[in-house]
Amino acid sequence: MPTRRIALTGGIACGKSVVGDYLRQRGIPVIDADDVVHGMLRNDEGLKANIRQEFGEAVFDETGGVNRPRLGERVFADAPKRKLVESWIHPKIRETMLAFFAEHQARPLVVAIIPLFFESNLESYYDEIWLLETEEQTRLERLLQNRGMSREEALARMKSQMPAEEKRRRAEQCACYHILDNNGPPDALLRQVESILAGRQTVDAV
Repeated sequence: MPTRRIALTGGIACGKSVVGDYLRQRGIPVIDADDVVHGMLRNDEGLKANIRQEFGEAVFDETGGVNRPRLGERVFADAPKRKLVESWIHPKIRETMLAFFAEHQARPLVVAIIPLFFESNLESYYDEIWLLETEEQTRLERLLQNRGMSREEALARMKSQMPAEEKRRRAEQCACYHILDNNGPPDALLRQVESILAGRQTVDAV
């Protein structure tokens, strides 16, 4: 049976990392686009050269890597700048993920955490979509309390992403999708993940 590619997505502060960590604990291969980006901003000299030319030294730290919060301040409120940076980063992310899928091609399923999944029109590359949904106020509170963002920064991050209603509409157009509600405690979210995995085991056994 070929490897099934699952895309795990949702807006900022919807709980993607919580689900990803749990799936890893279950022994399922997981790759996180944010981790890939973090590595590129630290080690990809070509990407860093583009960023330095566009934004200057102010967005770099003392080790020579890109300071993500500083870069974020400049791009999340400026759509053209954000799209420019994404045009440099997204092809490299896809290349890394394809290599990850090839590495784990003997596994029954692999999961890719992709915050900008629908924004990047990646539906055709994946067999199944898991969309996390959380109310806007809850997401805002998480960003303020857990990530130390200012209210203005948090709202800019949220506004820069596709509206939740549009994400759901796009998910519902896919052949196989699951909507996970993350407005409650983490264990309630993980029970939904367990239910999906249990259903998969039943189907695979037929």
